[in-house]
Amino acid sequence: MSGIFITVLNMSLTASYCILVVIALRLLLRRQPKLLSYILWSVVLFRLLCPVSISGSFSLMRMDTKMISMENIEEINGANENNREENYDAYNNGATVNNLAEARNAEDTPDAGRTETSKQPRLQTVINAAAWIWLIGVVLLILRSAVSAMKLRRFLSKAVRTEDNIYEDEGIDTPFVMGIISPKIYLPPHLSEREKEYVLAHENIHIVRKDYMIKLAAYVAACIHWFNPFVWLAFSLMENDMEMSCDEAVLKKMGMENKEKYSRTLLSLSSETPMLQGNPIAFGERKVKERVSNILSYRKKALLTVVLTAAVLIAVGLGLAINPEAKSDTDESENINNINLTYKPNMAASDKLNKFVQEYAEAFCDRNGEVIASLYVNESTALADGEDMLLEKTEGGYSFGWSSPWPFFNDYRYLINEGEKKAEIWYYAIVSDPHVTVWKQEIQYIEKDGKYYLTETSIQFMDSISSKSEFDEAYLIEGEHIFVDYIDNGFAEAILSHMEEENSPFDYTVYEKPETAAEYILNLTGVVSVDESSRYSDTDKTGLATMRYTFADGSEVDIPMCAFTGDEAAGGKKVWVVDTHVWNAGAP
Repeated sequence: MSGIFITVLNMSLTASYCILVVIALRLLLRRQPKLLSYILWSVVLFRLLCPVSISGSFSLMRMDTKMISMENIEEINGANENNREENYDAYNNGATVNNLAEARNAEDTPDAGRTETSKQPRLQTVINAAAWIWLIGVVLLILRSAVSAMKLRRFLSKAVRTEDNIYEDEGIDTPFVMGIISPKIYLPPHLSEREKEYVLAHENIHIVRKDYMIKLAAYVAACIHWFNPFVWLAFSLMENDMEMSCDEAVLKKMGMENKEKYSRTLLSLSSETPMLQGNPIAFGERKVKERVSNILSYRKKALLTVVLTAAVLIAVGLGLAINPEAKSDTDESENINNINLTYKPNMAASDKLNKFVQEYAEAFCDRNGEVIASLYVNESTALADGEDMLLEKTEGGYSFGWSSPWPFFNDYRYLINEGEKKAEIWYYAIVSDPHVTVWKQEIQYIEKDGKYYLTETSIQFMDSISSKSEFDEAYLIEGEHIFVDYIDNGFAEAILSHMEEENSPFDYTVYEKPETAAEYILNLTGVVSVDESSRYSDTDKTGLATMRYTFADGSEVDIPMCAFTGDEAAGGKKVWVVDTHVWNAGAP
């Protein structure tokens, strides 16, 4: 329910933007045929009723059409990906380890997680409560209109049919159109022939244009967005434009010389008692004085003027109906997520199975306990299996995860083994040193009623690699070495900044030599010897080196390294990091 409500909120905000634009254009068009203004409201109706739209560069929308989302709401509590990106920006901007650690610990320690969890349910409760209040309001408005329509139908049951779809009833004081499939015109008795001619011309134009359907759709939209005062304003203005455009159409048909007589008919049949909202369309209900003023001042416009104005309005309407294009791949916020561990779907597996594994991996990265629990075959299995990862049920939902390190980015890689009904997922867990650890997770699943469900998960923290087999298990995936690029992602620059700090809690001198840097960065232990190639020298600005590590079991690995030199603020110092441009390409 909360998801639907958030979608409605986004639609309402987008429609409000369109409403303000249409109102401004309506003022500029006050001397143009009201049909133009009436048609322009269609883009507002589209935005209020249609949750999707195409995107394009022609869009005139100057706002995010998905301004509100669950991710944005979670960001208020510091629990979503955007917070992780902000912390990551801090790496790139040279934030201190202490500050990063404090920020991360405040968000991610088990105790803080429970505090956040206590906040999250409260926020979720507010959203859920608002969603139910919204739904109740929608139902009440529609029921009210439906009951009023039923009462009116019973009241009109004694109306006398005079011809075709025309009925007369002594209990009404203004003509109106009522009905959906077979709309009928109801008239008060004792109308003069001239008055009847004007009224029938007016109401038949409504029927031909299907105005009764448009008004009903507009009322449904107003009911859905009942909390938005702009929508009710738009509904009222749309009705005015509909009636005035119909008045103008009558004058075109019957002649401009009938302005005064038509106006007198409108005044004599006006009603101070409004009909029920949405339906029917009443002849003399909507702002009669404003309509009479428009009738008396109405002049036929030159065809060329009308055509040109209509062309401009069509272009504006299309621009408002089209969503803005997504930001380009060069957008800074997307570059933040550029950690070379992009997922690789199993092309042999079905799309549904790939999406299932992806949904779990992304929920794991987001520490989304709600989604994690929902993906298990049942709640008891979820809580028992997820105990090591701190999956807990609380009053308002589920909490999941602990303090850093944690995979803070939705970058992962996975392989699916359909025969054994399992998948392997690799993540990168990051702490604020910055330092990276590879996590390898295995998930077991079953298929039930056409859906996939988790039955068991296990995870291996590869923070102590003491053999080539362990090294390849962590970093060699499908014949390709994969690791975080410390330079492209700002880690090297952050390390240089930390090296300048006094009383740093970490010894950053490990990065000053390629042999110690590779051992620390790649979490190597049990190394008995290190051979250093002669491919670099201390005088090189961007030196290169290949380190050969020999483990206690005799196995060896070769690791390409490169030196990164900062700007003058870094004092000309350099740090050694893994040369992923060589390594990720499959060498050595």
